[in-house]
Amino acid sequence: MANLEQITPSNICSDRVLVDYRTDKVSIAELEKLGMKVYKSTSAKSLYDEVMGHPDMQVHFVNNKAICAPEVYDYYKSLNLADIELICGTSKLKSTYPDDVAYNVCNIGEYVILRPLSVATEIFSEYHYLKKKILKSKQGYAKCSICVVNDNSAITADNGIYKLLKENNLNVLKIEEGHIELNNMKGFIGGVSGLINDNTLCFNGDLRTHPDCENINSFCKNVGVDTVSLNKGNLVDIGSILRF
Repeated sequence: MANLEQITPSNICSDRVLVDYRTDKVSIAELEKLGMKVYKSTSAKSLYDEVMGHPDMQVHFVNNKAICAPEVYDYYKSLNLADIELICGTSKLKSTYPDDVAYNVCNIGEYVILRPLSVATEIFSEYHYLKKKILKSKQGYAKCSICVVNDNSAITADNGIYKLLKENNLNVLKIEEGHIELNNMKGFIGGVSGLINDNTLCFNGDLRTHPDCENINSFCKNVGVDTVSLNKGNLVDIGSILRF
């Protein structure tokens, strides 16, 4: 696991990420040190408190497009992201599963993992147009559950998703469930992390607090990816660190 001081300028690229508006200031400052321009989400009041600010519940970035829930469209429009086409999804967010996961979709290489009965039509159509291979997941929290390491590698604690990815010849590390905070709920490995460039994977909190820390570090190192802890203390699910 790399400390911030060990990341060289050649590993840092100026880019953008979207995080929960409630993300700790320390984590945001560390992302900025890594060359990122940090944008904050807004509150989607139709969702329950724990995830109402989670970007992976509100918006999905694909093919230079941002497909977002109608409740938050005006907010993302106000960010004036000139190079991103903003699309207002037709699926409204609701507070109960599975009506809260319309935008919780995971893209990894040539694959996209989603729950077909729940996904926003606009997202499904975009991936169909791109001819991506759609992997149908029973787990609706696909983005939350999957930590993408590169176009062929991922980490998950979900048994069903692990099996699904392995069946499609992806390189997958299965880790122990839990050990990630989300107020009074159990957080997810995808929701606590995010790639900020091709070889830097960030975690919101100290990865050493997870019992599978060494396995995660070794897995990432084997595919040329550094892990960076953005903060002290336990890992905290913030609805992913979404690079766009």
